Amino acid sequence: MLSFIRPGSPQDISELDLPSTVRLAFPQGTDHLSHFEVSLTPDEGCYAGGTFLFDFRVPESYPSDPPKVRALTQVFHPAIDTEGHVDMSLLGADWRPDMGIKTVIYGLHRLFLLPDTDDALNRDAGSLLHSDRPGFERAVSASVHEGATIEGKFYPAATGERNVPSRNED
Repeated sequence: MLSFIRPGSPQDISELDLPSTVRLAFPQGTDHLSHFEVSLTPDEGCYAGGTFLFDFRVPESYPSDPPKVRALTQVFHPAIDTEGHVDMSLLGADWRPDMGIKTVIYGLHRLFLLPDTDDALNRDAGSLLHSDRPGFERAVSASVHEGATIEGKFYPAATGERNVPSRNED
């Protein structure tokens, strides 16, 4: 059994029951379950048709502490900055040990369906969403499908590529 938690835990990969818009990959092989990637392809909303790659690192203290999640695909989104940091309350103060990886993945999916401006990490995206939702949606669509320069920053088409500057992590 491939377990995300600790030996003896009933939660395994086959029990995640993820939607068809989500794919998991294990870049270091399935012997290293504490590090994996999630590819998310929203099928609704202004991010529909784009593919976004996220890096998940599950700490030794999981499930007491949430996984570390970072976007690997650049995206013009209020909750994701240009370095790939993701602002999602359940990755911080709202995390509870009874939550799991599936909760985080569905939370990411929700970010793309319902972007909001609360505590925007990407201030340009948050400001545009707040002041001009139709303009925000046009900018997102252009960046997702063709790539676009928004507020002086180029966002390549969202094809699931790793294009966020890397950082050194094990």
